[in-house]
Amino acid sequence: MSDLRESLQAALGPAYELQEELGGGGMSRVFIAREPALGRRVVVKVLPPELSAGINAERFHRETQLAASLQHPHIVPLLTAGGAGDVLFYTMPVIEGESLRSRLARERRLSVRDAVRVLRDVAGALAYAHARGVVHRDIKPDNILISDHHALVTDFGVAKALSHAAGDATLTATGIALGTPAYMAPEQAAGDPSVDARADIYALGATAYELLAGRPPFAGLAPHRMVAAHLTEAVPPLLEHRQDLPPRLAELIMRSLDKDPARRPQTAAEVRDALDNLATPTQEAAVRPRPRRLLLPVAGLVVAAFIVAVVLRSRPEPPFDADRIAVAPFDVLDPELALWHEGLVDVLSRSLDGAGPMRTVSPTIVVRRWSGRGDAVSARALGRATGARTVVFGGLVGAGADSVRLSATVLDAATGVSLGEIELRDRSARMDRVADSLAVRVLRDLSRTRALGLVRGAPLASTSLPALKAFLEGEQFLRRSQWDSAIAYDQQAIALDSGFALAWSHAAMADGWARGASDPLSLMYKLRAGSLNHGLAPRESLIVQAESLAASVYGNGRQIGGRRWGYARRMLGTLSEAVRRYPTDPELWYMLGDAAFHAGIYAGVTRAESFQAFDRSIALDSAFTPSYVHAIQLALEQRGPDAARRYAAAYLKAGAKGIDSASTAFIQRLLDPGSARSASTAQFLDTMPMLGVHLALSQVLNWPDSAETAVWVASRHRDRMFRDAKSATDSENGTRPFAFTLAYRGHLERAVQAGVHDPLLFAQVALLGGVTPESAETTFRSWIGWKNGLESRPWAALPWWAARRDTAPIVAVERWAANGLRQPPLPLPPVAKEVLGYVTRSSRAYLALARGDTTGALALFLALPDTACFELCDLDRLERVELLAARGRDSDAAARLATTPGVSWPGIATAPVRVLWELERGRVEERLGHRDAARAGYAFVTAAWTDPDATLQPYVAEAKAGLARLGGDTRP
Repeated sequence: MSDLRESLQAALGPAYELQEELGGGGMSRVFIAREPALGRRVVVKVLPPELSAGINAERFHRETQLAASLQHPHIVPLLTAGGAGDVLFYTMPVIEGESLRSRLARERRLSVRDAVRVLRDVAGALAYAHARGVVHRDIKPDNILISDHHALVTDFGVAKALSHAAGDATLTATGIALGTPAYMAPEQAAGDPSVDARADIYALGATAYELLAGRPPFAGLAPHRMVAAHLTEAVPPLLEHRQDLPPRLAELIMRSLDKDPARRPQTAAEVRDALDNLATPTQEAAVRPRPRRLLLPVAGLVVAAFIVAVVLRSRPEPPFDADRIAVAPFDVLDPELALWHEGLVDVLSRSLDGAGPMRTVSPTIVVRRWSGRGDAVSARALGRATGARTVVFGGLVGAGADSVRLSATVLDAATGVSLGEIELRDRSARMDRVADSLAVRVLRDLSRTRALGLVRGAPLASTSLPALKAFLEGEQFLRRSQWDSAIAYDQQAIALDSGFALAWSHAAMADGWARGASDPLSLMYKLRAGSLNHGLAPRESLIVQAESLAASVYGNGRQIGGRRWGYARRMLGTLSEAVRRYPTDPELWYMLGDAAFHAGIYAGVTRAESFQAFDRSIALDSAFTPSYVHAIQLALEQRGPDAARRYAAAYLKAGAKGIDSASTAFIQRLLDPGSARSASTAQFLDTMPMLGVHLALSQVLNWPDSAETAVWVASRHRDRMFRDAKSATDSENGTRPFAFTLAYRGHLERAVQAGVHDPLLFAQVALLGGVTPESAETTFRSWIGWKNGLESRPWAALPWWAARRDTAPIVAVERWAANGLRQPPLPLPPVAKEVLGYVTRSSRAYLALARGDTTGALALFLALPDTACFELCDLDRLERVELLAARGRDSDAAARLATTPGVSWPGIATAPVRVLWELERGRVEERLGHRDAARAGYAFVTAAWTDPDATLQPYVAEAKAGLARLGGDTRP
């Protein structure tokens, strides 16, 4: 081993420092090495002498270049390859995780869900590689790594490089087969020289068989007998070993293991798509025959769609803007340069934007609206569609072994006159220089007719071409809502250039889309991007600035406290400025809508305004899928189920993938009167991934339909959480939304029986009579103290004590908060000072109220700072509004009622106080003579509380009486 280590270190030279040996597989020994130049660790695999003997190292290096060009989120890339003497090696990144073989050794076989996820990732990697002419030829669990629940294929292209470098015949003559007997396709085992990608499909089928059966197709045989079995024996049916498999999955795997390649799935893409259909339940409602009574509504939708299409087609095209420029996708025929088809759009658009008065059309819009080839006709059509008077188009071709030739035209789309013809040549390794040179030449041509600023060098703020290429690959996935792939490429770009601001920012966006705005990784990426925000084009600088502000808005509220309000206002202000500068950019309108949806409460921005921003984004680019996700929920809240179904259908039609599409397909079924709560819909819900259930529940929680759909969903959600619970926290996460939903719909007693563990909800239930006074008193007094720090929230009981004119416990809470401010008995988070300060002041307001001093109470309530109440003061806000109304200040009350309070789920949006808020809105708006607004408030109450507990019936009766006075429908 020492001789090999010394020989390998000599072959590696100073570029790598060997550290330790990990072991190896059938085709290699594996070491860990450090790369001093980049300060990173890499895996070094050394081919055994029997494979490397007689193979020229330089030839092997050349043959691995194609494999090294594979850049896919589920492929571990080759970094370098080479050797000296009989030592051949290649290097790859270190992947955190374990091999699939290790997992099988521990678990024997996988669940259907986990197996499908692994197989889908591998099939996607194979589809990508096969499209580029690379066949793996050794797919097996040992060559599949599991990292963060994703599968990555390793050793891609090594077998092919070996066969090309030495020749298949040479390898066969030495008795060495490239592949592993347990997974080898019959034609590969037979030495067929025409082995193609279908051999990988067979190996994937064999791997799938083992994942699900716990054993390979032919187990316990010597290698030569195993090869013979693959050549001659039928594979035992998979269902004999695993009876719980979906029949379509078992059939797909057995078909992949057919001896005849022509009877297998013919492409890995076909396998991937079949697995996708298994992972995302099909929309049966879309394919099954519908009852005849639904034919008329469907016909109405068709007519409506036709009318919309006619209106859209008849709209005048936007007028040409002399300062707007669009960069069209370049014609690229060479597969090795395919990245630059859209890549030049991204790079050149960012470089030209902000040069003098010039503003570029968003690359997202360009890619969606471009059709045809790189010619003047297509360019003029793009100009008319986007309003850009100037359009740049052209082509990129290889020129020799290592060079490229770019030709471009700068076109006046209004007249069809060429403003400039550009020809550039350079090495293919310097595409960054080509892009910069092109930008300079375009501006030079345009500067003949207008004053322009100098073009910026390195418009994406990266000097690393590999990092730039990885980023541009990620952009193409980001544009298509394929979040995990976008994250993988952005992370790759970051690893290659840690100062690449846009890669950090766009990784944050993708991670936020995939895992939520408050995901720690997304927050870290946002902050890092903000620290690097210099030298960017104006549009990108605004995006990075807004994203870095979002890190504070969505971050740990216990750390930043009331400063969140200021950050939120700055974030929304930045995005408002962005859409003012770039009014036709769908991504920016989406970002504004998303910011308003999550943080509008901090800046006085309503959910209606959030919806308008999403609608604007969708109108600009109906294929930009992120704009639909929250719009579906807002449509349900503001326009009803029919509108929500239309948004959901458009979202799925736009090609959305992933967990959001599964939850949206469920929402479609739930909102369809023909399938809501059917057995198939229940099964859909019960088998959907839990994250999809969470998403679906958040979509319908505050929909006040008479059928109480949210209660049904929350109940099944709770049952699944209980069934799969691994901790008390899991059980609580099932109980919490169920209890909130029951209480929100007026079922106070059922909510208490379900388990109301949230102090804020318990206080509301008690205030409305859902808990006996004795039980409420005992519970509330137990909260006053420091046993659970701030978690007991004794301030939640202040409205109950004030309603009962019980001043002593209110004084006790004030003293508790004041003492905590002066000398806290235990370590508290930074926000505690603001919380306790607010509670001290709110206690005084409730004390005045309990003493009957409504004038003093109102003054104290009006003085309470919203920036310190966080999620503490939903009832405080309502009390303030009611006091204003009681003193005849209806206009002031209406202004405060215009924005529904609450900043998180589940909170005000799904709690009883929300219904009381709408009742007060109805009262105030009716007195002001605002009939429509008053009807909306009263109608909300009757819809939310269709069958409430007896203690709530007086509120419903009041709402129905109000609707009767105003001529509204009193039916639930």
